[in-house]
Amino acid sequence: MLLSMHKTTVRDFSDRDKRIGFHTGVSLHAHTHYSREVLSDLPAYILRVPVVAAWYEHQLRAYRAREGHCLDFSKGWWHPPVAPRAVFESEVRQIEERLELWPLVSITDHDDLSAGFDLQRLYASPRAPLSFEWTVPYASGYFHLGLHNLPAAAADDWFRRLSAFTAQTSQEKLEDLLADLNGRPDVLIVFNHPCWDLAAVGREEHEKQMRRFLAAYGTQLHALELNGYRWHKENAAVRDLAAATGHPLISGGDRHGCEPNALLNVTNARSFAEFVAEIRDGLSHVLVMPEYRQHLATRMIASAADVMRWYRLYPAGQRHWTDRVTWDMGGSVRPLSFHWRDGGPLWVRGSVKVFQVISSPIVLRCIRAALEAADGIRARGSVGTASGTKPGIRTLGLGEAN
Repeated sequence: MLLSMHKTTVRDFSDRDKRIGFHTGVSLHAHTHYSREVLSDLPAYILRVPVVAAWYEHQLRAYRAREGHCLDFSKGWWHPPVAPRAVFESEVRQIEERLELWPLVSITDHDDLSAGFDLQRLYASPRAPLSFEWTVPYASGYFHLGLHNLPAAAADDWFRRLSAFTAQTSQEKLEDLLADLNGRPDVLIVFNHPCWDLAAVGREEHEKQMRRFLAAYGTQLHALELNGYRWHKENAAVRDLAAATGHPLISGGDRHGCEPNALLNVTNARSFAEFVAEIRDGLSHVLVMPEYRQHLATRMIASAADVMRWYRLYPAGQRHWTDRVTWDMGGSVRPLSFHWRDGGPLWVRGSVKVFQVISSPIVLRCIRAALEAADGIRARGSVGTASGTKPGIRTLGLGEAN
């Protein structure tokens, strides 16, 4: 475990605040169409939204009655609808226009470096480091580490080594891989959403495995992530965890749709390498955008609506939601658009229409108001800082809501 003290500040941003005393805004942890997302996570999210949950459960019962078996979400996955360039430019636009700061954007697709290579061909490489979200098998589950700013000359070699460990075909030990990464002073290693039971092993088992993981490898990790698409109560637990381990907190927006990240970092660093050095020294300034205060369930519905939307200007084969969802149908693993040339059976097309109504801006505002009223409007409590909060800095309120 880390023994040194660190200094993390977390503050709310108001659109009236400009410049806010820093030079650079940093967007970390965003996903593009290169990411492969499992569908089996969806039910847990859907069931937390009462109106949508009732519709969803009705559809599951109807499917079971019609097909004679339950819908198996483990047979499918989906891809976010946004290309690397669009993600990068929307993050840059938010930082430049709303914060009036110089932008750095680190995209971390799941076990894929393609977005970083694409962006470095389009933009100056210091603004778009080579990064990805690394899946690390551990005990009966797995964790996600955000690896930021891999050296360009050796990125392919690093990716092969790390991917082999994920596939469990490598003879290398995790401690050796992390030590080698740590030996690169410009590389940042973040424990993404550490309190999320990502592998669905059960809350108690996850807690046990996560603490064992930190006990074994915590000195090789540079920060714990506050995640823009995790529940407030879970982020509050990350705050407490950081206080116990001595790690600084860092932002991770974790966007999968069209909206820019709701959590950012701000810094006076002039390059990503300088920013990495600050975090590794224990200094982190997290900025909470107003969108984070919206109820998470409705933000997730809006993100799902981005996935389901028709994109007229996209290339053929990327415009319809069925192009972005892949399913294993009797051993044939292909996009749904291959199996469903006309958009799918009537019940699928009807369900999509219902979802589009539910996720429309007017209905979504009503759902948000109802959920926030039920949760007491706003969460109480504070994510605060693990140590060293400056007097007068507003802290991120994370209570029972969301």
